[in-house]
Amino acid sequence: MIAEDLLEEVHKCNKCGACLSSCQVFKQLNYESGSPRGKVQLIKKILAGKLEPSENFNKILFTCLLCESCTVTCPSGLKIDRLMKAMRSELVKKYGQNWQKQGAFKLLANNKLLSLSMFFGRTLEKPLRSFMAKDATVGTLKISQLPSLNKIPLRDQFPEVIRSNNGSNGRVLYFTGCATNYMYENVGQAVIKILNRLGVEVSIPKDQMCCSLPIFLSGARDQAIKNIKNNIVMFKREDVDAIIVDCATCGAALKNDYVHILEEMGEDAGPARSMAASVKDISEYLQGFDLKEIFKPINVRVTYHDPCHLLRSQGVKNEPRELLKQIPGLDFVEMVGADTCCGGGGSFQLQHPNISSEITSRKITSIMNTEASIVASGCSGCRLQISGNLKVETVQVVHPVELLAKALK
Repeated sequence: MIAEDLLEEVHKCNKCGACLSSCQVFKQLNYESGSPRGKVQLIKKILAGKLEPSENFNKILFTCLLCESCTVTCPSGLKIDRLMKAMRSELVKKYGQNWQKQGAFKLLANNKLLSLSMFFGRTLEKPLRSFMAKDATVGTLKISQLPSLNKIPLRDQFPEVIRSNNGSNGRVLYFTGCATNYMYENVGQAVIKILNRLGVEVSIPKDQMCCSLPIFLSGARDQAIKNIKNNIVMFKREDVDAIIVDCATCGAALKNDYVHILEEMGEDAGPARSMAASVKDISEYLQGFDLKEIFKPINVRVTYHDPCHLLRSQGVKNEPRELLKQIPGLDFVEMVGADTCCGGGGSFQLQHPNISSEITSRKITSIMNTEASIVASGCSGCRLQISGNLKVETVQVVHPVELLAKALK
């Protein structure tokens, strides 16, 4: 059942409607059950026994990006996102998951199966793409614009401990996540390159597993527990300065969700809390260094998109911007609505492509209005959503750290 402290959350909602203006989904649907307030009131009735859970309620609850905009705007401090995640878990127990999610979660919870599936994916990727129509899509994403899988997983490209030849200015553990390990090797290579240049020793635990956030956001908490406990053990080190994460989603899991989930499931959250205190997004960690002296000019216009899991889950806003502004010659321009959700939401864009595409189209318009040739964002999911919906090839979508590595003298 839902944890005791969350049961009280529903009574904090005073129906003021402050959450409505921040909810991108409600702006598309424009009916009450599509709003955070409406969902909270339905949950309240179900918990009070005045309403029975139904397939329709299940659909309503999962018509949400979990972008946390409603949580940060709620004047009563209601933990709407945590309440929604917990209720999803209860509904999964009752209704189960579709076969696609079940299959995906089995892979994410088993390193050997995941590695094997990525091997076959790399082998079959090119011939499969050649047979598909150029305008074929997966949800809202154009298949032709999706990034290719890494030929070699990032963690297999480096030794477990990467020492620096530029002095000894720190030691970190690097949580690569699935996206960087299997798809965005450029990001991981850039992280290691910059840290080594700064004299930081990087250790990459080889047996780390998926952060499991895609699993527990879908309500499958029981499947996520193995990954969570494994990662806590893998990253239990007292001889490091920080645990570095380059993906906003992974960072949100390690910093916040592990503690909440274990507490709500009656497990010991102490080790997760200790680990969380050491977790830093790469932009946070790099803020501790003076980088201006190691950069050469890059004459390019750049804008930045705030990932929900970085801005609202972790409170990281200024750090990526300040890092980019340190690069000589870089013209940084703020887009309108930089802090609004891109519309991806993991599997949301697959389940609700019409709602997702409308939200994403507004983001794309904001990007194009800046006339920037590069969009930077610290979330693999956001980069995938934005790049998969861009209608021009003149705009690149990258991680901020890739620009920093490019600017190194």
